[in-house]
Amino acid sequence: MNANNITRTPCPVCGSDQAEPIAHVDGKTGEPLLTVNCSSCGLGRIDPLPTQPELEAWYTHRYRQDYKQAASPALRHVLRAGRHARDRWAWLQTHFGQGSAQLPASSVTLDVGASSGEFVDLMRQRGMQAHGIEPHAGYASFARETLDLSVEHGALHRVLPGHADQRYDLISMFHVLEHLVDPVETLRLLAQKTSPHGHLLIEVPNATRFCAPSYMFFRAHTLYFTQTSLHQTLQVGGWDVVAHNPADADNLMVLARPAPDRGAHPVPIQCQPDRALIEAQNQRTWPAYLADQLHSGRWLRKLQQRQEEKRTVRGFSSARNLLDALYQDNSLLTLPKGTSPRQQPHRAQTLAALCAGLGLGTSLEF
Repeated sequence: MNANNITRTPCPVCGSDQAEPIAHVDGKTGEPLLTVNCSSCGLGRIDPLPTQPELEAWYTHRYRQDYKQAASPALRHVLRAGRHARDRWAWLQTHFGQGSAQLPASSVTLDVGASSGEFVDLMRQRGMQAHGIEPHAGYASFARETLDLSVEHGALHRVLPGHADQRYDLISMFHVLEHLVDPVETLRLLAQKTSPHGHLLIEVPNATRFCAPSYMFFRAHTLYFTQTSLHQTLQVGGWDVVAHNPADADNLMVLARPAPDRGAHPVPIQCQPDRALIEAQNQRTWPAYLADQLHSGRWLRKLQQRQEEKRTVRGFSSARNLLDALYQDNSLLTLPKGTSPRQQPHRAQTLAALCAGLGLGTSLEF
């Protein structure tokens, strides 16, 4: 297959059936899975894309079990998600203050793909009329019954049209867009449900970030975004980008608002080709990845974070008590900074020896 090959399903953003392969294996299971880069707009996707019913059935019953090994969240996962929610809220406040009106405390908010409800809970504690939609039955039940939140269970395209007269001042989607097969249709539906001065807050994984060669592409993610392809997708879906984080961040964050009505005969949006996904994958080799892990100390910080989470949640009897403590005191339960490997010479010597044994050289600075 080359850049001129025809895919089994067309690109869900630009409609092109021309694509170039990126990977041929599911990085989680090792099973065959073709991931391609659209030759017209640079969107990554698995090919063929699943049908909407297939996708809904899998997320309703299997996704959390298959990839999270849980039907409801453990307490340490609630802590981690709550910290993420607090960070996203801080980012949102900063960028609302740089050109958009502040989000009033009485705003109506909707979190799409609400998981176990941590962001919905934070919005409620900040005075919002906060709601959520979650496709997984177990996680939606946890949000409703354990946290007493307004989180509906079901697929977005089945639940949201039932909110006939409701308009939202803020719709959030964290790590949801990359799981869809119809991003443009979804974004247009969300635009219809947004208030005149409303906004959309989206976060997706950056598919160009450096990682292990087999890590990035797997069945659960149907779509793969760069900053360019994410912005183009939003534009085609009827949104204007207001603010965004750096293009090389591990996760891409975007704040957008509905684009002005382009009339009955809008000018088609011209997408730009982008091979960034292929170039990024070509840079992912095992020697380069191991050298990066040893040099940066990311593996150590991740281990320290997991241990800290386990210690922290021992002091709480329930998810409700944990989130109350986390959200009511900004200084409480802040993730400690990881210990730098540079502060531990004996570890540096060990890692340098390992690098030498792997043929990576000994010139790395730890």
